[in-house]
Amino acid sequence: MYTLSYVLYGIGGVAVLILLGFTIALFKKKGTTKTNKIAIIISVLVAVASFGYGGYHQYDINQTIEAADDEFADNADKFTKLYKETYDDIEEVGNSIKDSWAKGIVDAAADDEEADITSIVEEALVDNQENIDNSTTNIHKLKKYLDTMNDYDTGEYDYDAYNKAYKRLNSLINYVSDPSGSLNSYSDKLDTLVSDVDNAYKDIE
Repeated sequence: MYTLSYVLYGIGGVAVLILLGFTIALFKKKGTTKTNKIAIIISVLVAVASFGYGGYHQYDINQTIEAADDEFADNADKFTKLYKETYDDIEEVGNSIKDSWAKGIVDAAADDEEADITSIVEEALVDNQENIDNSTTNIHKLKKYLDTMNDYDTGEYDYDAYNKAYKRLNSLINYVSDPSGSLNSYSDKLDTLVSDVDNAYKDIE
């Protein structure tokens, strides 16, 4: 990243050494005075230009990095806020489906009937469709924030933590939106996915 600056600093350093050599030669009257003076002038110009442009190049890179870090931080802040909102909503949906599922089984048993699990789950999904749709929309927004963060990633922040958080929340949304298995298996997997999302959130909050 700073290679050009370092090369220029090196050229400047060599120019300084040459300057010292011809300055000493001038005072000791070695070689022609005119040649020594020309060499000194050229060495001074090269040294000034090398150190000057090398410093400017490094400053320019630092400014670019700072701007990129600011852009990353801005998107990370938006990501984190929307992430928590979406996480809370989809967790609520997951628990609502679980409760409706359990209630449906209990009600069917009370009537000495076999529970129609498919209908129970489908009804629960319909009841929570608005929050499911909002969560699906939000996960797409989070992906856009994540892509922008990747574009401006300089290593200053932990992009991988945000990427992991996104993947875990996406898995939770997908599972809650399309429940499968028995009530027990659904409940167990829901708890696992929620725990994964919660731990990922702690890494980015």
